[in-house]
Amino acid sequence: MTPSFVHQRTQPLGTSLGMGIEATGRIRITRVNFADDSTISHTSTQVFIAPRKSTGEFFEFTAFCLREFIQTQGLEHEILPLGITIGVADGWLDLGGKNVMRRFYDTFLRGRLPVRLTSVTNGAVSRLVAARHGFKTVGVAASFNHGVEAASFEQMASVESLGQASEDLVAVDTEIGRFQSPALPLTQWDRRVDRESKNPGSRCLEKLVADRYLGEIVRNLITDLMDERLLFPKAACVETISTEYAFYTAYMAPMVEDRDHVGCILENEFGIATTEADRLVVQALCGIVAGRAALLAGAMLAALVKGRSAVALSGVLLDVNQKLRAEAVDTMHELLGDADVEVLLQNRGAEALGAAINAASF
Repeated sequence: MTPSFVHQRTQPLGTSLGMGIEATGRIRITRVNFADDSTISHTSTQVFIAPRKSTGEFFEFTAFCLREFIQTQGLEHEILPLGITIGVADGWLDLGGKNVMRRFYDTFLRGRLPVRLTSVTNGAVSRLVAARHGFKTVGVAASFNHGVEAASFEQMASVESLGQASEDLVAVDTEIGRFQSPALPLTQWDRRVDRESKNPGSRCLEKLVADRYLGEIVRNLITDLMDERLLFPKAACVETISTEYAFYTAYMAPMVEDRDHVGCILENEFGIATTEADRLVVQALCGIVAGRAALLAGAMLAALVKGRSAVALSGVLLDVNQKLRAEAVDTMHELLGDADVEVLLQNRGAEALGAAINAASF
């Protein structure tokens, strides 16, 4: 658990900006206007696509995006608070570790941008802030994207590293994706995916649940069955299916839903002709891997939400696989028993919104 400096003592007012740097490379900038009662009266958003650049070039590109947005919105003549949230995937870009806020500050200062940088947080904390602003009962926000993240509001007195006796609430990054236990149901395919990943031996739970890895687990199952001559014709094209991460997790939901989709995707994307038996096996593999992910996600949510009344969920995995989302929520409710927990679904862009709320609260 990593406590942030985001608390619930100050209500946002005025106008602020939020910048969300997403794992997909998108930079989403949002302008938020707050009414006198701190409710949101107006928002406007612009999305930029970041090319893969060196670290220094990337910081300069964020300044370019911010300048474009400010000019488009006609905000050149006022200095606005800016919050940034970062959700860059492992291995995509190194933003400089602990010095990241200083580097953003220096870049914007050199560019003479009319902003006052107030906060830099991760996606989990910003999504929690966005959810809590609209629904005061939300105590946990969890996201299932290329990685798995979750944050919760805790009393400062219960966070030992803060050393404060205050009952004020502080946002805490649970770092749930790092969870590791002998109880996790690891198979030989899970261990292979972990071993061949960019961070072997870490983020164990994430590699069983996240969108980044589920398709790769299925692909390894498929290729092993191909090696045993148990799947597809002997002369089947193997080049594409043998490429790491070529089998996207997004393929799994339509395959589970309709067996005809199995044949279409395998033929169109991988050049593999299939029999009815082949399609049945691949459909079953997708269902098994997705079903296990749903159970683990539900157990994770139950552990985080216990004793709270509402949770906010988001992420591309839940957006494209509604069956998995429903099974995860059902598992959470089953494990919590009689507890009545409300589930809220967040839209894309919640990170930038949360960053803007943070900015206006400092």
